[in-house]
Amino acid sequence: MKRLSAVFALLVGGLLLMGADGCSSDPNVEGAKLDLRNKDYARALENLEIAISKDPANAEALELKGRVLSEMAFASMSVDENVQLIGEMIDAFDAALAVDATLRETITRSMAIAYVNEFQRGIQAFNRGQNDTAEFDAAATYFGAASTIQPDSGGAYVNQAYALMNAGRNADAIEPFEKAIERGDSEIDTYRFLASLYQTNGRAADAVTVLENVSQMYPNNPDVQAELLNAYQVAGMADRALQVYEDAVESDPENKLYRYNFGSLLVAAERYDEAIVQLEKAVEIDPEYGNAQYNLGAAYINKAVDVNNRINELDDNLRSNRDSMSASDIAAAEAEIDRLADERRSLFGAAVGPLERARVLFESEGESSTAVCQALYQSYVQTNQLDMAQGIASCAGYEDN
Repeated sequence: MKRLSAVFALLVGGLLLMGADGCSSDPNVEGAKLDLRNKDYARALENLEIAISKDPANAEALELKGRVLSEMAFASMSVDENVQLIGEMIDAFDAALAVDATLRETITRSMAIAYVNEFQRGIQAFNRGQNDTAEFDAAATYFGAASTIQPDSGGAYVNQAYALMNAGRNADAIEPFEKAIERGDSEIDTYRFLASLYQTNGRAADAVTVLENVSQMYPNNPDVQAELLNAYQVAGMADRALQVYEDAVESDPENKLYRYNFGSLLVAAERYDEAIVQLEKAVEIDPEYGNAQYNLGAAYINKAVDVNNRINELDDNLRSNRDSMSASDIAAAEAEIDRLADERRSLFGAAVGPLERARVLFESEGESSTAVCQALYQSYVQTNQLDMAQGIASCAGYEDN
C-alpha cells in the first residue's frame, strides 16, 4: 500500500497569509474578528450568533463564522468533533455565498485552506497507522471530510479508500474508489483495487466492466490484461472474453498482449489449433515473451493429451470388441492408433522448443521455472529424450523420483 506524502504541507503557510479582514459596522462582527485573532473561538461564535440573529442576511458575519469554524476544526483533537465542525463550516460559507456572491473568491480561498488542513491531517493519521492501525480509521475520516470540502477532487477519495482498506474495511472502500473514478482519476491502481474489491464482494460483472475500461486506457499493461482475463473467468464470461480479444486482435494485429490473451483463452476453451496460431504470432512479434512461449508449449501439450485420450478410447474399444470385429476393422483401428501415436509424439516434440525458450527467459528474469520444467520433462519423456529429461529432473522437482 502506498505511503502518503505530505505534498500539501507547503501550501498551508502561503494560503494562510492571504486572509485579511476589513472594517465592519457591526460591533459584534468586529469583536469576533478580535476573538479569532486571539483564538478565542467560543467567544467569536457568540458574537457572530448575535450578529446573525439581528440580521440573518449578514454575509460578513456568515463568512467569518465559516473561518472560525474552520480554525476550530483544525485545532480540535477529536476526529468526530472535527467532522462536525467542518460540516458547520460548509453550511456557514454556503449561507454567506447565497447572500453575497461577491464573496466567492474569499470563500474559495478559505475552503482551499480547510481542504489542505484536512488532507494533511489525513496524511499524518495514515502514517501513524503504520504503528497503530486504529489511526487508519481516523485517516479515512479526515480524507472523507476533505472530500466534502472539495467534492470534485479525486485525490481525497482515493486516499480515503486506501485508509479504509488498511483499516480492514474493504467493502467501505468501494464507494470512494468509485467517486474518484467518476471525477476523472486515471491511475491504474485505482481501477485495479476497485475491481478486486468488486470481486471479493460478489460483484464479478462490475469488476469486468472496470477492468475493461482501464484496459482501453492502458492496452499494453500486462498486469491489467492478466487481471481482466481472470475477471472474465471469475464472472463466467468466457464467450465475451473470446469475442473481446478476437476483436482486439483484428483491430491491432501486431499487439503481442492481445495475441497472447486471445491465444490463452483459446487454450482454456480447448481450441488448441486456433490457440497455437495466436501464440505463435505473439512470440513472432516478441521472441523474448516468456509467458507466450510457455503457453505455446502448453497448447501443444494439451492437444497431445487430447490425442492421447483418443488413443485410449480406441484401444479400449479394440480390446473390448476385438472378438466381434473383422480382420479389416481391427487393422484399421490399429492403423489409426499408430497414426495418432505419431501425432502425439510430434505434438510433444513441437512443445519442446518454446518450453526451452520459456525456461531460459523465466530464469533470466529471476522467476520460478518449475512449471516450465515439469512440462518440458513430460515432453522429453514422450519424445524418448530420456537424458534430456533426467537433466531437468531437479528443476521439475522430480529429482528423487
